[in-house]
Amino acid sequence: MIDIFGTGPYITMAKLLPASLLEFGLFYLHFFCFLAAVLCLKRITSNRIANITALLLPVFQIIYVWSVSIKSEFLFSLSLAFLLTAQVRIVKLIPLQALDYAFLFSAMLFPNRLFNSTSALLGNLWFFWILFCVIYTTAKTGLRRLRGFHFVCYFLFVLLSLSMYSYSLAILFLFPALTKLIGSSALGILCAITLMSLLFLSIAFLIKAKFHSRLLQLNSLGRKYEKIERYFFGLSLLILVLFTFIFLPFTILQLQNALIMLLIPCLCLIFLWAQMPFIILLFRVALYKDNATFHEWENEGIASYYKGLAGSLIAMQNMRHDIKNIFYTMGNFVERSNDPEMKNFFWKKIYPYSLESIKQSELLSTLYQIPIESLRAFLNLKISQALSQKITVSLQVKIIPEKFQVGIDIIDLTRILGILLDNAIEEVIQVQDGTIEIKIAGNETGCSYIIKNTITEQTQSHGIYAGRTSKGTGHGNGLQIVKQLLAQYHNVTLNSSMQNQTYVQSLNISIKNEKNHQ
Repeated sequence: MIDIFGTGPYITMAKLLPASLLEFGLFYLHFFCFLAAVLCLKRITSNRIANITALLLPVFQIIYVWSVSIKSEFLFSLSLAFLLTAQVRIVKLIPLQALDYAFLFSAMLFPNRLFNSTSALLGNLWFFWILFCVIYTTAKTGLRRLRGFHFVCYFLFVLLSLSMYSYSLAILFLFPALTKLIGSSALGILCAITLMSLLFLSIAFLIKAKFHSRLLQLNSLGRKYEKIERYFFGLSLLILVLFTFIFLPFTILQLQNALIMLLIPCLCLIFLWAQMPFIILLFRVALYKDNATFHEWENEGIASYYKGLAGSLIAMQNMRHDIKNIFYTMGNFVERSNDPEMKNFFWKKIYPYSLESIKQSELLSTLYQIPIESLRAFLNLKISQALSQKITVSLQVKIIPEKFQVGIDIIDLTRILGILLDNAIEEVIQVQDGTIEIKIAGNETGCSYIIKNTITEQTQSHGIYAGRTSKGTGHGNGLQIVKQLLAQYHNVTLNSSMQNQTYVQSLNISIKNEKNHQ
């Protein structure tokens, strides 16, 4: 392990720079050799050969690093490469194959002494550069494209950079303490590596358990917003270049010390992490904009739909009027015939049935102006129940469909209207030629449901009160239930009145002053 916080003889830039370039050249020579091998192997269709090679690549690299390192450095390099590869496998943000993991492990396994001059020139920033290159190259070879995966590549780069830097610092300071405590250098390094590896692997498992789905969701937003996604790669590269140029003057002017060596990589990591909320904010703003546009299109579509529906309803109304005239004309022809049986069948069966069907069609057409399907289905059921009792029902709907709102919980609304309509039906059954009129009106500030029905003389003389009924035991709780339901809302009023032989109930709901359901 290289102790970049220690002191040593000063080396001039004239020697450091060529030596650093040579070290990077040797690393990338190995790197591109492995990359070429992986690309060639990916062309092989046999999975067995690819899997065998996936085992051989790390073995060759392990042998090489063992041959040029001392035991403690080899153990540190091996454990670090294993840790970084295992973290990528655990969080599983990129679908990689065994050969890709083998390449990642082999690329991250190198002797630390290979970068002696580079460490003196750039501190730990050189490792960030290598990670940046390896992560994006592995993703490119494994996925064949980076588009749609820039966010997870960025996240893995920052996570592995943080793990690498924290792991190196922890080992550097924990190793002497454990060696002194245990009394053995070999056991000290082994315990330090084991403890830190377990800690960082646990962090990877925690990230997968808590944030895996959220990270994939953010990555899916990157696929949707490609222009934003490109910022991940560019900003990460810009931050690395910026901090590299910030660090170099300290080396050139011989101002390096332990604080600078520690602080600049930390600041670099902080800036890399700071991108995340900024990019996420961009994603969310773009998503909100798209949602707003979608809702605008949806409202325009609804308005267009109901405009077309209104035209269709007018056409159907004209058609119903024509059909009534046709049946009436047919009746005249039937009357002229000398067949009493046919006359009786037409006027008692065909003509009443046709009028009833036309009436049902008219009511159903009116109902289709209501945009909320559950409310529409409920009203259709209640109207059908009234019609089955031979009750004359009229329905009037005056709303703006695209702005219509129920104002309260739909279940509570249907319970209230259900009780009011059931009471109206039960009352009208007792009245000869009784009728029920339903009117629904509304706009963006509120809506009202008005139910008018004829009443008996007995009801007119005694009045209608919650909890009182002439139906016997077990009845008469409907209006009491309505009262309890209305008590939950501050934006709903129910007004009832008698006008001659008609009972009027008006349920008014204010949308503007709507309160939460308590």
